[in-house]
Amino acid sequence: MDQYTHDVSELGVKTNGKLTQGEDIADNGGIRLALAGLDRALAKAGTSPSIQGPDGLTARQRFFAGNAFSRCQNIRPEFARVIIRTNPHSLHEYRVNFVLANQPEFREAFACGTGKPMAPAKTCRVW
Repeated sequence: MDQYTHDVSELGVKTNGKLTQGEDIADNGGIRLALAGLDRALAKAGTSPSIQGPDGLTARQRFFAGNAFSRCQNIRPEFARVIIRTNPHSLHEYRVNFVLANQPEFREAFACGTGKPMAPAKTCRVW
């Protein structure tokens, strides 16, 4: 398997990274920009992104969780196969996991050790 495919063998197909590459890059950049906006807003309010709120989560943890929850879906395998073959967007599972795994701020927020599924040793950053 090369760097442009991901095994989704339970669906009987592989993702096509060449098809989704542009949107995958955009997702990575978008999350970085949104996080920078959060950090700026918190600084302007005189607070830190690492202060725990009443729910026990920090602002950054809520930010990342909100991103993940916004992409929750339950789709039939037949539809997932169509998306993988034709849509320039990755399945939501990958739009969350791969994007967040590339963010050092995510690792810091959740204390993910390097080499774990959400903190791979090799990451990708375009900008």
